This record gives sequence, structure tokens and C-alpha cells, in this order.
Amino acid sequence: MIQEERKEAGFIGRWFGFAGWKAMSAQARILTQIVYRVFFCLGLAGLIIGHGIIVGQDPGGLALIGMVGIWFLLFQAMVNFVFIEGSR
Repeated sequence: MIQEERKEAGFIGRWFGFAGWKAMSAQARILTQIVYRVFFCLGLAGLIIGHGIIVGQDPGGLALIGMVGIWFLLFQAMVNFVFIEGSR
């Protein structure tokens, strides 16, 4: 029987890696995956709406790319801690 070694990820891999999505795909039901993806879209929409309220205009290209990138990393960290770190 061949056992695969589980490598400990570094800080970036642990917080922002795709291990959470892989574990969610293997463990979670389809409805749970849909809820998490909808939550991602709602959070991104909230950031865009909040930016529009604070600044008074819609975000431009660079600001929008920055918001998507930051929200993706934050959301990825949340998913990793829920499905990977939270299950230990």
C-alpha cells in the first residue's frame, strides 16, 4: 500500500491555497458549494456597493481589480480555515 506524504504548506499556501476548495469539493454537498459560491458573489457585490456609497461613483478598472483580488484572497482564507484548519 502506497501512502502519500502530506506536505505542510507554507504561510501563503496554508492561507490562500486551494486545499479548502479541494476538501469542500470532496466532502461538501452540492448545495453547500452553491451557497459558498453565492456568498462569494454577495461579498464582492457588497464591496462594490460599499465603494460606490463611500466614494460616490462606481469603481474604475484598477479599483475593481483590486477589490476582486483582495476579496478572493480573504474568501480563500476563510474557506481554507473552515474546511482545512477547522476540521482538525
